[in-house]
Amino acid sequence: MIRLRRALKADAASPLSPLLGAACAGLILSACSGMPAEVKNTTPTIRQTLKKEAPIEQQLRLDRTAPVAPDPDKALENYRQLLQLSPDDNTRAEAQRRIADLQVQTDDLKGGGEDSAATLGKSIKIYQQLLTERPGDVNNDRVLYQLARAHQNSGNSDAAIDTLATLNRDFPQSTLGGDAHFRRAELLFQRERFAEAEGEYKIVMDLKDRTPFFEPAQYKYGWSLYKQAKYDAAITSFFQILDRELPEGEVTRVDAVEKVKKGKNDLVRDSLRVVSLSLIAQGGGQAANDYFKKYGDPRFYPLIYDALGKLLIERERFTDAAEAFAAFPQRYPSHPLSPGFQSQVIGAYRDGGFKDLVIREKERYAVTYDPQAAYWAGKPATPEVMNELRLHMEDLARHHHALAQAGKADAAKARPEFIVAAGWYKRILEVFPTDPKAPDINFLYGDALLDGGRTRDAAEQYARTAYDYKTHPRTTDAALASFQSYEKYAREVPAGERNAALRLAVDSGIKLADSFQYHPEKLPVLTQAAQDLYEMKALDEAIKTSQRVLDNTPPAKPDLQRIAYSVIGDSQFELKRYPQAEAAFSQELKLTAATSPTRKEVSEQLAASIYKQGEAARDAGDPRRAVNDFLRLGEVVPDASIRPNAEYDAASVLVEMEDWPTAARVLEGFRTRFPASKLIPDVDKKLAVSYQKDNKPAAAAAAYARIAQRPTETVPVRMEAAWLSATLFDEAKLPAQAGPAYQTYVTSYPRPIDRAMTARSRLVDYARDGRNVEQQLFWLRDIVNADASAGAERSDATRALAAKSSLEVGRITAAQAKTLRITLPIEASLPAKQKAVEAAIQAFNRAAGYGFADVTTAASYELGVLHQDFARSLVDSERPKKLSDLELEQYNLLLEEQAFPFEEKAIEAHENNLRRIPQGIYDEWVAKSAKALAQLAPGKYGKREKSEEFYESLK
Repeated sequence: MIRLRRALKADAASPLSPLLGAACAGLILSACSGMPAEVKNTTPTIRQTLKKEAPIEQQLRLDRTAPVAPDPDKALENYRQLLQLSPDDNTRAEAQRRIADLQVQTDDLKGGGEDSAATLGKSIKIYQQLLTERPGDVNNDRVLYQLARAHQNSGNSDAAIDTLATLNRDFPQSTLGGDAHFRRAELLFQRERFAEAEGEYKIVMDLKDRTPFFEPAQYKYGWSLYKQAKYDAAITSFFQILDRELPEGEVTRVDAVEKVKKGKNDLVRDSLRVVSLSLIAQGGGQAANDYFKKYGDPRFYPLIYDALGKLLIERERFTDAAEAFAAFPQRYPSHPLSPGFQSQVIGAYRDGGFKDLVIREKERYAVTYDPQAAYWAGKPATPEVMNELRLHMEDLARHHHALAQAGKADAAKARPEFIVAAGWYKRILEVFPTDPKAPDINFLYGDALLDGGRTRDAAEQYARTAYDYKTHPRTTDAALASFQSYEKYAREVPAGERNAALRLAVDSGIKLADSFQYHPEKLPVLTQAAQDLYEMKALDEAIKTSQRVLDNTPPAKPDLQRIAYSVIGDSQFELKRYPQAEAAFSQELKLTAATSPTRKEVSEQLAASIYKQGEAARDAGDPRRAVNDFLRLGEVVPDASIRPNAEYDAASVLVEMEDWPTAARVLEGFRTRFPASKLIPDVDKKLAVSYQKDNKPAAAAAAYARIAQRPTETVPVRMEAAWLSATLFDEAKLPAQAGPAYQTYVTSYPRPIDRAMTARSRLVDYARDGRNVEQQLFWLRDIVNADASAGAERSDATRALAAKSSLEVGRITAAQAKTLRITLPIEASLPAKQKAVEAAIQAFNRAAGYGFADVTTAASYELGVLHQDFARSLVDSERPKKLSDLELEQYNLLLEEQAFPFEEKAIEAHENNLRRIPQGIYDEWVAKSAKALAQLAPGKYGKREKSEEFYESLK
């Protein structure tokens, strides 16, 4: 047989078996006493009930009518000896009952063993024999009670259940009835026959104070309902237990369990547990709300939500636990415990690792229990809630801040998160203005606003952090951050608003410098403020602020000094204080490295300040000082891009002053230093004038020649320069330069005709002086051709020059013809002579044809001479060799005959001159013609010397 204790072992997950064991223990002790036990009100505590391996005596204490023999084995032997004495029926029956009871008790005390089943079997046989032999015995209720116990200890629960049912049926008024119903209920429960167990427990409960098993039955009755999924009924049953055991009045604290009567803590806790299990089965927190809505709120309803949530956490159902805790503030939003339950919601999600849900619920807490929220209805918030609120607000702020920073790469998405964080920081400062961490929170508030795109707001919060609190570790950092944020704000605003924004930055920077004398960024901040002031055109203020940087002790770093000097220089320059600007730029240049990319710019600024001094002096009527400043620029800043302008302006002023030597010297230096300058054309013009005015025609001519050759000049300018170049070379008596200059002019500018004719004449002169007959003939003929093609520009002057040129061409050609002798063979030498003569005749005739008397008379005379010379050349020509005297004479006569017509033409030419005498024309050429006629025709003209006489002979 299986011993009783083993049979009563309960499922480790169920709290039912300990109570079952307690009931059976009572039955066993009662049976051993020989009569039903008079059980006192010794209801076991829940803690005792839950001790699965506790001794039976510790589970249920009973008063006995007769003490158990200290030596059961000896008692059994005595009873057996008694039976051998053949006692009467009643004594025998009582002895048998005692033997059976002792065997069951002994087996139980020994904890079973190898003979347990046999021993229990013997007892069962005795009980059954007694019931059979004595069916009407009034003590059979006790026999049935003990028989059930023996069946139960032997492991036959069904037989025990049936036996107890018989007892309850046959002996309804038995004092063992309450025990029997409870014992049967426990066995049914163990067999999971919960509906039947429910009925038995209900019978026990109906006995109320007539049974010591009311409370255990009530407890197990609730469990029976739960096992049948009659959750609402089960909850109601356990609520009755809780209502009885919990302290009186409304339970407003979840720690009320700790205040129940001693020994009832476990009962209360387990009742709460079964209620929680019932609610879990129906949906958790929402099920609790539904139950209370249907049946009303018990006075201890906060404990239900607390137990429900904690049980779910115990089972690691964290989201369900959070929803269970949240059900309380949902149903009782204004309850004093609602903030605490919301905290438990947060804790559940935190324990489950649901970070996003933790944040969501913290936000719910912060919004719902904010001091200005409707929850408080105008009343002050409690310290507990305020402490919790403070933590949650900072967690929310830092969470959103960190989230935004993590996604900072996508500014459009990150900015809203920064603004959310800023909102929480702001609310912390509003709700907890005296919080010890307020400066740090304020600084973070500024950070979030800055990254969220609200730059000006950020600057204001940094300023508040720096100046509105007592000195703290972030004071100086906040002051700097405020300045930097205002600087950033100035870069963000529209152009029309930039100056106003810069003013905010400047004021912030000045305040930092004034408030924190030893701030490590004081000088950089002042330097930037000075630059801002310059941009705003607050120039005097910019100078003053820059000077603070320069006057600081210890001295500012060189780079900051350089910037300060730059601001001063730029400001003084714009204020037209050019000497002060020069001084500042000079210092800046000293502080600028030779390899610095900005050095060129500084040099240019320095040069500009000097240049402006020159301009100012010039405009003020002090040309000499203006020249000195313009030229000083090149000495101070030799590589300045404005130096060419300065030197050009210096030269211009010198030209205006008519200081020609100095002007020329400056202009010459300009040409040497800046050969590619765009000002070179004007420089050459001024230089040419300066040379010309300084009586240096050769140098002036060279300058004009450059101007004439420059394709960028206009045609009129080039033409005039070419003419001046030629004439000045001519004036300088430099024919080697003048000739080409005139030739260039004629070639480039054949118009106007007058200057071109003059140039050709000078070219004829230079050819004549150089005895270059071919050049002379070329330019003489070019004069003739130019006149012929002059068109509307042709004038008496051009015609006269052309006439003279033709005359001179004839003379040169005649002279060339005269050098040609007629030699043998005549047919070889004569054509050349004839061609030259004809060319000369053509030239003389053309000259005469212009109609100028002096030229015509000269041409007529030269024609006469030309013909006379040709005739003489014929007469003087070489004679053939070996001619006889007669042949020679005849040959001479023939030559004379050939020469005669030419002599006649010579006479005719000279006579033509004489015919002009009546026209009032009588010049040297007419006189020479008369003299020639006297030689050629002495018979006709030799004796007449007066012109009138000559004239008369020609009529």
